[in-house]
Amino acid sequence: MTFYAFGINHSSSAVAVAEAFRASPEDQARMYERFDLSSDAEVVLLSTCNRTEVYLYGRFRDCLHIQHVLAQAAGWASWPSGDAFMVQDEAAIRHVLHVASGLQSVVLGDAQILSQMKEAYQRAIDHDSVHSLMHRLMHTAFRAAKRVVHETELASGSASISTAAVAMAETFFAQYGFSDLESQHVLVLGAGKMGALALHALANYTPESVTLSNRTQESAHALAAEHDAAVVDWNRRYEALQKADVVIVATGAPDPVLTPGEVPERPYKPLPALVVDVAVPRNVAPTLNDHADYTVRDMDALETWTDEVHAQRRSEVPDAEAICEEILSDFVTWVFHQQALQPAIQAIRHTFEGIRAKEVERHAHRIDSMDREEVERLTQSIMQKLLAVPIVRLKNVDPESIDFVHGIKLLHALFTRADDRDEIDDELLPERPAEGHPSLSDRPRHASHTTDEESTGAASATDNAAPRCPYEAAMSDAADEISALLRSPHS
Repeated sequence: MTFYAFGINHSSSAVAVAEAFRASPEDQARMYERFDLSSDAEVVLLSTCNRTEVYLYGRFRDCLHIQHVLAQAAGWASWPSGDAFMVQDEAAIRHVLHVASGLQSVVLGDAQILSQMKEAYQRAIDHDSVHSLMHRLMHTAFRAAKRVVHETELASGSASISTAAVAMAETFFAQYGFSDLESQHVLVLGAGKMGALALHALANYTPESVTLSNRTQESAHALAAEHDAAVVDWNRRYEALQKADVVIVATGAPDPVLTPGEVPERPYKPLPALVVDVAVPRNVAPTLNDHADYTVRDMDALETWTDEVHAQRRSEVPDAEAICEEILSDFVTWVFHQQALQPAIQAIRHTFEGIRAKEVERHAHRIDSMDREEVERLTQSIMQKLLAVPIVRLKNVDPESIDFVHGIKLLHALFTRADDRDEIDDELLPERPAEGHPSLSDRPRHASHTTDEESTGAASATDNAAPRCPYEAAMSDAADEISALLRSPHS
């Protein structure tokens, strides 16, 4: 089992490829239903305007299967390896942390990607596609993003794609002597997240007017009220286009919503309207750029423009990457911890299950078939509850606080049945010579490390203390014994 990260993003492919592989939430739900992965595989599928990526803990054949499903959904004959990326192990984990922290965004420090990853994670949970390792990885990524925001300036003044589009528009008109979009009429098409971010960014400028248009009027009016914007009916968007100087298109529609054959002439406008298409798939027909009254900028152009913005933020990248490396190291340590524990935990459960099954079988003649099923359920429930607390505590042990490897091997040896001990190191549990027999003098004596005064004081305190119940005393003594064994040095 290996960690993988692979897919299509703005760094690995052109806009046309990203368009083809972008998947709506409904598409992703259908993909999850089609996935036929290894029984212990875990997967999260992320699809945004700029990336369709898969984060997988599984086998290579699982990667090939997922790629086949994604290619079919996109209408492609095969997976476009030349336009895709794939990394594994620490590189895959690092990629996930960098994406969540905005280090892989078109605009460095983009805050929108974190909420998109959280939605993708929830979708994977809803489809029962994540378990302990992927749960831990995603929460680790969210923690990395939070630290980068609070401990670096990477996200300070940072922009999403939509806010970068607004900044691009300001730069475009500044060359004609208009600062802060003054005297400019702005039209925003789309009332989703991208449209909302664009309206939020426009609050930092002074346009002459801001108009919002959306297919759903209720959404348009609600969002416009928050940003003091006017609303125009979707069917009248071309009329609004004739007046607009800046148009930001972010509808999420599968086909263009602005086409050359329907756009109006702008005879009274001295400058062409700047149309910034931040959607994937593209919401503006590329041939609109051939019209004299319109200048179109899509995601490819936006990425080029943001190079300058990136240059201003790159100084924060080393600090952000250092945070990710620190958290990556902690996560890798935790993974090794879990993998080292599994044989011991399985041995413990196997041993207890064997005892339970034998005892039920030994008394089987006393119960009828109906009661037998109930006894099976009852004893299994009791066993699981008895093991739950010690196993959870074992998983939470700090590997650096004990001689971890030796301790886990010892636990494995202690709970492995005699006929299964072929691979157990004999030095962990050396056989006593045949003539030797255990006696009370052989048990560990923890009091031997104390002084006479300490021993006397301890004895007096014990005599005066309230008597403990036998179960509590036995559990306490057993805990001391196990702690001593776990902390013992290598043989």
